[in-house]
Amino acid sequence: MKRTIIWIIACSGATLAGQAPDGRRGIDWRADVTLLARELPQRHPDAFHWITRALWDSATGDLDRRLPALTRNQALVGILRLVAMVGDAHTTVEPTPSLGLRYYPIELYSFDDGLFVRRADSSAAGLVGAKVLRIGAVTSEQALDRVAAIVPHENDWWVRAWGPFWLTIPEIVDGLGLASDVERLPLVVERDGRIDTVRIAPAGRFSEAHGPVPIDMHRWVSMRQGPAPLWEQRPDQPFWWVIDSTTRSLYVSLRAVVPGPQSNSNRALWDQVFALVDSAAPRRVVIDLRENLGGNGFLNRYPIQQILARPALNRSDRLFVVIGRRTFSAGQQFTNLLEWWTQATLVGEPSGQRPSQYGDHRPLDLPVSHLTVQISSVFHQAPNEFDTRSFVPPAIYTPLTSTDYRRGIDPAWTAILTPDTAPPVAESVDRLVAAGDPAGAERALRAAQDAVVNRFRSLEAEINALGYRLLGEGKTGPAVDVLLVNTRVYARSANAFDSLGEALLAAGKREEAIAAYRQAVAIDPGFRPSIAALQRLGAVPTLAH
Repeated sequence: MKRTIIWIIACSGATLAGQAPDGRRGIDWRADVTLLARELPQRHPDAFHWITRALWDSATGDLDRRLPALTRNQALVGILRLVAMVGDAHTTVEPTPSLGLRYYPIELYSFDDGLFVRRADSSAAGLVGAKVLRIGAVTSEQALDRVAAIVPHENDWWVRAWGPFWLTIPEIVDGLGLASDVERLPLVVERDGRIDTVRIAPAGRFSEAHGPVPIDMHRWVSMRQGPAPLWEQRPDQPFWWVIDSTTRSLYVSLRAVVPGPQSNSNRALWDQVFALVDSAAPRRVVIDLRENLGGNGFLNRYPIQQILARPALNRSDRLFVVIGRRTFSAGQQFTNLLEWWTQATLVGEPSGQRPSQYGDHRPLDLPVSHLTVQISSVFHQAPNEFDTRSFVPPAIYTPLTSTDYRRGIDPAWTAILTPDTAPPVAESVDRLVAAGDPAGAERALRAAQDAVVNRFRSLEAEINALGYRLLGEGKTGPAVDVLLVNTRVYARSANAFDSLGEALLAAGKREEAIAAYRQAVAIDPGFRPSIAALQRLGAVPTLAH
């Protein structure tokens, strides 16, 4: 690769390019910080679930003391960081038009193979499809790490969804200290095997105070070549569907859980979908929630009831649900119900939110900065009250690469249409152990564990369940062999060794069982099942040093 010289992208809003961001120091937002410090904990149902009161008081006090030395953009980032500390993606800061926030003429997207310019307006069309290596003084990875501190999030997937957007705002780039010159922001990009350094200027101001993306991008140039895949079609329609006659698949796009257009209610629209399921008998039904940013979660119950009333549909090989980093709020709640109550196969990326979540935010207006802080007011419990996951994982992980996107390929759709015909991994392990080939069983399990599609599958739990099934059938020897394979592949799992200990004990191998239980406690000194087992056996746990 070779490096070329700097070139400058013209700004479509040239009159704005010469307006430097507000560099005044001594921003008088202390009244705002005082109000925020007091009111957010009082209004939020549990502001100190993920952080301590002491940490909050320390952070708000620190910002209050530093404000006289900060610029407007640094103060803005400071308030954004405070709100993000709560760890609730619904508790956010809503900038107002009076702030005059601007944007660069590019849209960034975090693909599986890096950060790319996915779209751009005509002034930056030459950057479309370029991989971004550096933003200002930092690498793209460092930029995403820094912006994560101001993006209210519950998992890293939500940061991947929205961090790139915030990195296209000059005032945020300045406030985070990513570049010394945000009016001619240097980017290091890779295109066609060449590394170039370019500079981009702000292109305009946000046209509205809120919304998922307050920029009109309808005429921007996309890196995608050819027709849009189904998931990118009809972006302005919250609920639509089509039958793909070639594959006999019913595709349902649900971008928002809202009442239907005009007089059509949400229930009436779902009735049309299920009438089509009943009359057309499609080979598969795909409900796409990867762009579902929320709505009214109470509307999710009806489609779940309709799925459960159709056993022929409610099958893992016929009902598929696509989720992703932007599956959020009511979209997350719908995912929770689908995962818990139905046999649907989840495909795509992990969701953008925790299964249990805070929501239904209410505004707090800050009088000096005129920022609006939206504060959650309600806790929404996941179907499983013990669910502490930070996201719902897909059973089939289908990361999107820049090459796939450029070619118009949807890996989730491809995976659904070309199901894996290989036997389930638990079945392979069972067969190989029964044939006296535990080494082959271990290889099969490792190969499945290393497969990209299985990145978020709990194969350890599946093999564990196989072991217990064999124990229940009185096949103690094979059960021990299966659970031993599990400990070899998942050597840092206390639960795997605890299960092995139980099988060894059932096989009459007391000393080996004690060794397995001790290994579980060595991995996790607080693992109660193994501690209790050792106490029953009159053995002392051996703790790791």
